[in-house]
Parts: sequence; C-alpha cells; structure tokens
Amino acid sequence: MSWKCLVLSVVLVAGCTGGPASQGSPAPVPKVDEPEREAALTSYYRQTLDWRPCDDFECAKLTVPVDYRRPDGPKFTLPVIKAVATRPGPIGTLVAGAGGPGQSGVAMVKDIAGTWPAAVRERFDLVGFDPRGIGGSEPRLRCETEGEPTSKAPDGLPLIGAEVPSTRQYTEACLRGTGENVLRHLGTDDVVSDLDVLRVVTGQEKLNYLGYSYGTRIGQLYADRFPKKIRAMVLDGVDNTYLDWRADTVEQAKGVEDTLLTYAKQCATRTGKPCPGQDGTEILATVDRVLAKADKAGDGSALRQEISAKLTFPADWAELSEIILDADAPADDSPDEPADEPEPSGDTTDALTVVNCLDRAHPTDLAAYEDAARELRRVSRLSSGTEALGCAFLPTGAAPSRTVRAEGAPPILLVGTTKDAATPYGWARQLLESLKSAVLLSNEDVGHAVFGGGSSCVDERVSRYLIELTLPAAPARCATGPV
Repeated sequence: MSWKCLVLSVVLVAGCTGGPASQGSPAPVPKVDEPEREAALTSYYRQTLDWRPCDDFECAKLTVPVDYRRPDGPKFTLPVIKAVATRPGPIGTLVAGAGGPGQSGVAMVKDIAGTWPAAVRERFDLVGFDPRGIGGSEPRLRCETEGEPTSKAPDGLPLIGAEVPSTRQYTEACLRGTGENVLRHLGTDDVVSDLDVLRVVTGQEKLNYLGYSYGTRIGQLYADRFPKKIRAMVLDGVDNTYLDWRADTVEQAKGVEDTLLTYAKQCATRTGKPCPGQDGTEILATVDRVLAKADKAGDGSALRQEISAKLTFPADWAELSEIILDADAPADDSPDEPADEPEPSGDTTDALTVVNCLDRAHPTDLAAYEDAARELRRVSRLSSGTEALGCAFLPTGAAPSRTVRAEGAPPILLVGTTKDAATPYGWARQLLESLKSAVLLSNEDVGHAVFGGGSSCVDERVSRYLIELTLPAAPARCATGPV
C-alpha cells in the first residue's frame, strides 16, 4: 500500500466500524513542559537507539510506557527507521509523521526517501516510526473476528441497525485481542508523548517534523503541548482537532462529495480516458445509477468505498472511471477471475476507528448515530451513513474537540490542497486562524499530502522552509492543477 493511500477518510472509517460498550474515557495526558527531566521518565529519555542495517536503511527499537502515569508498568516497543542524509554534515534529524491513523511510519519512510527533494535529503537524516499499536509495534492493535455476530439488529434504526451486530462483534474483538488497558492508550495524546521521547533520543534539542494527514494531528497536538521544543514543523494535508465526533465525519463526507463533483467536471481533461458520461451531468447520473443498482443487490456500501478510495488523487481517476463503467455494464454470468493476493503491508485500518474514537468524546446512544446517518446520507451520495458508528461502543475521548493555539511556537508551515477528499481545505484555513505562528501554503489542485513529488512548487517552498527556516510570503499559493 502506498504511503498516500491510507488517509484519514470517511471511506475507510466505514470499512472498520466497531462496537461492545466500554464505559469511561482515557484520562488526559498532563501538560508538562519538560518531561525528560522527570525522574520516573528518565530511563526512556536516556535510552540509546541500537541502529542496525536493514536493507538500505538503519533500524532500531524505541521503548515507551503504555501509560505515562505509570512508567514502571507495561511498555510498548516501537520500530524506528532512519534514511541517513545523502551528504556529510546534515542539519540534523527530520521526523516524518505518517497518515491514517493506521499507517506504518517505517513503511512510509521506505517509500518517500526516494521521492523527497534532494536538497532536503542531503541535509537531514529522515526518521519514521510506527505509532503505538500500529505496524511492527508490540503490543499491537488486534481486532480479528471469528464467525458471524451472535447479537441481533436493534429495531427502530433503519440506517444503522443492520450494522450494529458486526460493530459490536468487532469492538469485542479489539478489546479482547489487544487488551483494554493497552487499547485505551492508543490515542494521539500518548503518541505525542512518544514523539517527544523520540526527539530526545535522536539528538534533537528542538524537533524537526513533517506530518502528513493524520500525522498533522500528531504535529498539532505536539505543538500545543511543547511549543518551545520545535525548530521546524510542516503539516501537509491538515487534519482537525476542533470538530466534535459528528461534525468531523460530516465535514469529511462533504469533502468526498465535493471531490466527486470535481471528478465529474474534469474527468476527460485530467485522464484522457473514457469517462462514464459525456459531461459532468451525465457522469453524476451514471454514479447515481450504479449506486442504486448496487444498493438493490446489497453491495452499495462496498461500491461507495471503492469509488471514494479512488477519488483522492487524480492519478487514480482513470481507474475510477473503469470501476464506474464496469458497475454500469450489464451483468456478466461468467465466473470471476481469482483475485490477486494482497501484498503484505504494515498498515492497519483497525486503528482508523480506534484512534479517532479515543481522540474525541462521543455518545453511546445509538439514536445519535442514526441521526448522524441521516445527515451523512444527505450531504454525500457516497456516504453509507454508518461512518461514525464505530465509536458507539469504544472508549471515548475526554473532550469533544480542541482548538490548537500553540502559543510560543515558532513559525509553522501548513500545506492545504484546495480540493482534498481526505482532509478538507477548510481545516487548514481554520488552523491558520487559531495558530497565530502559522503560514498557509495553498495548493490549488485536487489531491492530498503533496510534498515529495506532488507539486514542484510545494516542494521548493517546503524545502526552503525546512532548510533555511524561510516561510513563503502570505498569502502563499501554488497553482498546480486546473481546479
């Protein structure tokens, strides 16, 4: 799976809904300016990473506590990878934060080390890590289910009721397979604590960080807790922390719908391939027709996910057209060809539901999710309405939302693509309002998380900031595509 494929997206949330009641919420991580000076955490901050060759990289293991309030208790072991700077005497280390939640930072660095601008790769050792519970982390989030759900669908919930049994079964599997104490400590606040340990053990007095998608949520919360521990920070494909559980899901659904409209308008010019209609109106009519056909056959949710997954990047739009055209073709009674075996991946969509639910307060009343489903179906034809249901029975975050201000932080560079199905452009603009040290670089195009080959204009401006700490003059923009 490409590092850009597992994004914070309403589409993927629908694919890993979870469910049984688990009361209470993880306690908020205390805000401590210099945790490295706390005696109880000294052993973590003073650990030495044992770097060993692994293919063309160096790999090590980072040890962190499961619960930072009980540092003598159980521990996580997190894989860390380093792509050494391509010339001697680098500026320092640059940590890359992966998307998801659920993407392996180790796998991401293996992908991006060859695509990042040479100027940055020459001057920084590039470091990535698998967040707690993800990829090669031990312990790891485990949500394997066996057999069919034993509970029945509740009455009076026409939009979500049929999914409740599998949701309940899924969450029981997550809690059982992972352990509730471990699962409760997979949220972003704890990942931020891990990032600060990583900062110190990689020799950074002040952090250099570039986060993609969910990695920008990690970066925002790090800046809010440790504003004076940052040298440079780039947040590309800006996630949000300020929306509550429902608004977050609805805004994502709107972003998907908006990108679908752009695809319908630009399909022919962007792809040069056959499109499912002569113009935007015909294309949308075809989409509506194939969705209605799939709903009748009981495959509507799967087709919505398949279409939505290909919307994010215009490079996938030719394949998206094929999916829609195939779905619109008359039924073929010939036997299906056996599917190719998927390539192994360090990514997990399990974390998408679990981490997002831990990060925000959410209700346990199923009626609230039924009501949200009505709104989701209203704002996007690609929404199944069950995208938020995975939180119904998982531990809840301590707060409904948070506004990041990071007072005292140095200048931070935000990159927002104006048509982004995964992290809507409005999220970057909202962060610009609250984060006074930020400058927003607007990439006028369709896409998501573009630094590193997605736009030469973005690459040049981000590279200059990382190396020289020179921000582009506001309002900064890159006219990458015909939006």
